[in-house]
Amino acid sequence: MGDESITNLCAAAQEELKLTDIHSEIGKNMVPRGFSDLGFTALFQPNFGEALLRLVHEQRLGDEKPVVKLMPLSSGDRLVWDHEMTVSPDLVQIVFALIYHCGELLADDRFKTVKAAHFAHPRPDGFRGFPGGSSSKDPIPCYFNRPSTYLEYHRHVMTKSVPRHNPAIISARGQQKSFFARARFERENLAKLTYEYLLYLLDKSGLSLEAAAVTFGMAERTLRRKLVAEGMSYRQLLEQVRRDTCRLYFLEGTRNLSEISAKLGYSELSAFTRAYTSWYGHPPSQDACAATALAA
Repeated sequence: MGDESITNLCAAAQEELKLTDIHSEIGKNMVPRGFSDLGFTALFQPNFGEALLRLVHEQRLGDEKPVVKLMPLSSGDRLVWDHEMTVSPDLVQIVFALIYHCGELLADDRFKTVKAAHFAHPRPDGFRGFPGGSSSKDPIPCYFNRPSTYLEYHRHVMTKSVPRHNPAIISARGQQKSFFARARFERENLAKLTYEYLLYLLDKSGLSLEAAAVTFGMAERTLRRKLVAEGMSYRQLLEQVRRDTCRLYFLEGTRNLSEISAKLGYSELSAFTRAYTSWYGHPPSQDACAATALAA
């Protein structure tokens, strides 16, 4: 989205939702909560700093070059806005709100994160600071019209360990992404596009072939025919993305089967149980990995 579109979106959301502090609210709602959300795998990195930088990268903020970089200082590290192009202050506010709220999620009240926020642009109308007006926590100091834009962190925060660190999840996610790097998908890549489309909508809506065809701007029959030509049917892709993502939730080991079922887009636990049984020959309750998930 362009700067003008982002500004218009913020203004419309502010008016429609009757929220004055819209940037913080948007950032808070962008915090990933499951493997269908961009950046969720970043929360399993070994330390706080790596997790935040990876989060920004996985959110695809800044295209090939992430919009922030880490500047280590003895007084406390800074996460500096590091993008050559001039962007909308609305975008900066949203990105920093996202980073702030993700940092709070990672810290889980074990330590303090952001000491202060500094912005090169003027204070937006209605801005109440981080964490925002709807929170019971005291806001952090925010300064505007500064020479540069950055989040100032407390000392030693970036090297803090992340309790949910899980190398198996990082590895499995890498394998999931590499599946469509095979040569047979290089010419068309519609199967890859459909897989990614389904992944981000698993726990939301739009899983039908008809909905996908509308999104891709083609007839349902055309989408079906093109996928078959690439060697994958729509149903096969949906099963594949559910099976791959199911493995990630089992590795996470913090959710019960009902929640995993909902996160995979099943309307009922019984439907998930039938699918799991078809994949592995036994219900999830009998699987060792599922036992870990049930311990939540």
